[in-house]
Parts: sequence; C-alpha cells; structure tokens
Amino acid sequence: MPQWFIATVFGLLALAAVWGIYRSLSSGVANDGIYRFDVDKNPLGFALVIASRILIIAFAVAVILHALGLIGDPVSMLRSLFG
Repeated sequence: MPQWFIATVFGLLALAAVWGIYRSLSSGVANDGIYRFDVDKNPLGFALVIASRILIIAFAVAVILHALGLIGDPVSMLRSLFG
C-alpha cells in the first residue's frame, strides 16, 4: 500500500479515538463495546477505556510518523519489546 494511504487511515483512526475521548469526558460515560462505564459508578473502568484510546492514538501517531519516514517501524519495535 502507498505510504500516504497508510498515514490517512491511521490519521482517521486517531481522530476517531480523539472524538471518543472527547465525547466520554464531556458526558462522563465511556462505552466500550457492550460495556458502559460511568465515571461515578466505575471510575477504574472509565479510566481504562480512556487509557486504551490514548494508546490507540499513540500507535496511530507512530504509524503516521513511520509512513512519513521520520521513525522506524513501530510494529517491529513492539515485536522486539515484547517478543
């Protein structure tokens, strides 16, 4: 695939995650699939959903930077870190 296409797809993924974080923080409710985490009733679950979305944004930014040729491959970095 062309590098611009990869950067665009992961940019859209990052924007969706940012929108999800904004919506969750403004309403106090985070939906994660079939689960619903209210910040007042289950703050740990709410925080984990927000943290997972932040990790998605970080990975998307790393893939975009790789597509632009600014850093190495983030997938191989994760493989060497955990493999």
